[in-house]
Amino acid sequence: MLKKGSLSIPNLIALGLLYLIWGSTFLSVRILVAYFPPLFISYGRNITAGLLLLTWSILGGYWVKMPMKHLRVHIMAGLLFITVNNASLAIASAIVPSGFSAVFMALGPLILVIFFWLEGIKPSIKKIVATFLGLVGILLMSSQKGLSIPGKEDEFFSGILLLLGAVIAWNIAVFRVQSTKANTYHFTQVCAIQMISGSIPLIFISSIKGDLALLHFDAVPMSAWSFFAYLTLIGSMAGFSLFGYLSKECDATLVATFTYVNPIVALILGNLVLDEELHPILLFASFFILLAVVLITSNKTKPVIKS
Repeated sequence: MLKKGSLSIPNLIALGLLYLIWGSTFLSVRILVAYFPPLFISYGRNITAGLLLLTWSILGGYWVKMPMKHLRVHIMAGLLFITVNNASLAIASAIVPSGFSAVFMALGPLILVIFFWLEGIKPSIKKIVATFLGLVGILLMSSQKGLSIPGKEDEFFSGILLLLGAVIAWNIAVFRVQSTKANTYHFTQVCAIQMISGSIPLIFISSIKGDLALLHFDAVPMSAWSFFAYLTLIGSMAGFSLFGYLSKECDATLVATFTYVNPIVALILGNLVLDEELHPILLFASFFILLAVVLITSNKTKPVIKS
């Protein structure tokens, strides 16, 4: 059952914007890995967006005292959202096309079904069938080295592992935030905590790896800086804000629909902008995965999560 106001016009507009924004970030990251180290792309845009949201939250009077148990949850979520998920996607973007990554991330709702099942909440037959279909799609994608970026075939399975880690990390964070009822705060406060806490470890890791020596800002064209600004202000700041807002205002099932709209946006943009091939196997696998997600998100049974 949807929360009151979840189908209001502002919420539907916010959901539509989330579809477009996060569907386009896969392409932006794919372009930027030619100019910046992957970890810099992740922490650079998120630490900037996080500090802007922190300022907004404080000056706007939205910042409130948060119990330590909720603060720990949001710090953990930040580590999973940014340190693991965003960084893994950035590294994988140099191995597999943007559309491939977006389709793989559509496994999110299937992962959540498994999490609930492990918690002792048996899924419906519809969800079990959907999970099976999704796994078939992923196996099809994972068996085709030809779906990698040309010249990256030997790293294909490393890319698969990165994507798998990314989607699992994201949904562990979503599961924990919802199960602990830690999403009752203003989205600026929640997103600021998550983005800053998730970016700090990446700064240290990137520095240890020697990424600073690989940064040659004077050689980066203005077009690349434009994509970086888009990722920071729109992909991170606006995207996470919309996600935080919708997670608070709407039913999780409604918010989860972004996972099967994003791949469509990413596949179209990847083909139009980077001429990424719409390989028949990728489209066939996408059909299985997206059908599975539609079956899950259209299921009316919503499990009760204990706090």
